[in-house]
Amino acid sequence: MTEPTDRTSAAAVVGLGDLGISIARRLHEVGVTVTGIDGAAERRRMWEDESGLRAPTSTADIDAAGAARVFICVRTTEQAAAVIDDLDRLLGRDSVLYVVTTLAVDFARGLGERAAVDGPRLVELPVSGGRGGAERGELVVMTGGPAVLPEDAVFLQRTLASLVLPMPRYGDATLAKLLNNALAAYNALAFGSAVELAAVAGLDLPATAELLRRGSGGSWMADAFAGLVDDLLAKDAALLAAELGPLPTIDLGNPDALPPALARARSLLDEG
Repeated sequence: MTEPTDRTSAAAVVGLGDLGISIARRLHEVGVTVTGIDGAAERRRMWEDESGLRAPTSTADIDAAGAARVFICVRTTEQAAAVIDDLDRLLGRDSVLYVVTTLAVDFARGLGERAAVDGPRLVELPVSGGRGGAERGELVVMTGGPAVLPEDAVFLQRTLASLVLPMPRYGDATLAKLLNNALAAYNALAFGSAVELAAVAGLDLPATAELLRRGSGGSWMADAFAGLVDDLLAKDAALLAAELGPLPTIDLGNPDALPPALARARSLLDEG
């Protein structure tokens, strides 16, 4: 990847949790001057020690000249709303807010109503790939909403992303992210259930678990199973269920249940 141009050489990251600090590290590594912002002194100190750059306590301390791009990486929708409102007042039309926080879908759909007329562009930016993907510049990124410009994809692919998927309506990127995370939760649950079945059957657990990771039923979630943040998986699955209704279940013990379910999905993909 090449280094960003002068126009994209300054950014701020609001929220230096696991994902936020990983995004900040990657941007810093490829030449972006990053202001890290967090209310927790320990996280600010970590960023200052790693980067040699300042880490303010709040968005009120943002230098507009150093915030051409602001990545909002706070934990909750309510926190993201507060940050957006603050930055709408502080920054002008030459800045852009990338909302990385996984939002409630109804809030994401209303992002256009929160954008100030003379304020920064507002781009929904859910990502997939976690801390490792961010630090390697290999995130899958969804850019959501009508405020997205071609330069956003260029910048993101130079810095953080291996793939940028545009979604023109606010809310669609968040819903797609929740679907992806619900699939991840299904995969994690399937691996955990298979381990429990192996224990009931009296199988050698280390050997069987390795088969489950490396065989045809393996997945990224099986590989990462020991370190998963279970409450975040549950939170995102619950957000999806709140939007779409009860999530699908199937009785694999019924041989008539699986084939039609798979056939329906294949038909949808063929039509698309």
